[in-house]
Amino acid sequence: MKKWLLIPLVLIVLYFTSKEHFDLYDEIPKGSEETSAIAPILQQHFTYLGEGSQTYAFVSEDKTTVLKVFKARHEKPYKFSRYIRHLGRKDWEQSRQKWKIKFQETCRRYKTAFVYLKEETGLIFLHFQKTPIPLPIILKGKNLDLANYPFLLQKKVTLAPEYVRNHPEGIQALKDFFTHRTQKGFSDPRQSLSINYGFIDDQPIQIDPGKLEPFDGDPDLEIQKIHAHIDEWASGL
Repeated sequence: MKKWLLIPLVLIVLYFTSKEHFDLYDEIPKGSEETSAIAPILQQHFTYLGEGSQTYAFVSEDKTTVLKVFKARHEKPYKFSRYIRHLGRKDWEQSRQKWKIKFQETCRRYKTAFVYLKEETGLIFLHFQKTPIPLPIILKGKNLDLANYPFLLQKKVTLAPEYVRNHPEGIQALKDFFTHRTQKGFSDPRQSLSINYGFIDDQPIQIDPGKLEPFDGDPDLEIQKIHAHIDEWASGL
């Protein structure tokens, strides 16, 4: 019930903040350019899935794709105070600048992941600049043109804890995943295995590459540390 009550509020916020999103886009990577390939995906109905500090998430009707629409400001989810905060012009501008800095960095890292780690992140499509071709979609019975919003499409995963409990071989798959990613020259200092990693067709996927960064340290030492972290994490499941 809580999710359904949030839907109208989400759509209202998106409507009144859409113009602000693209004021900043000259400084942000464009993302993937081709839109025709995603038309069949957007023809499905999407329902509300949840939200993070930067995005609202929706899941496709066939449960295979997640749509993440970026917010106009950086806000923690499910906090009532966020609806009465930033009422003053100064506070609003400070919030907007904070979002701008965070959003630019997030877009850069997502673009890096899309180019170099597309299979490892399950990313399907990035849209970081306003585009002239309409991208109509229905969200909980409401029509929306995604061409006016920053968003991404990503394959839906089974979260790592659930998968590994049912498939113990997933532990080794995670180790192989991190070994491969480190050897490609990338790392994520968070390594939040329970919430930021999942599986699709028995293959590990990083859900949010927003903290992804180049790695130029000792790969053997890094791999050893990550493998130990995976073993410790798995022992607590």
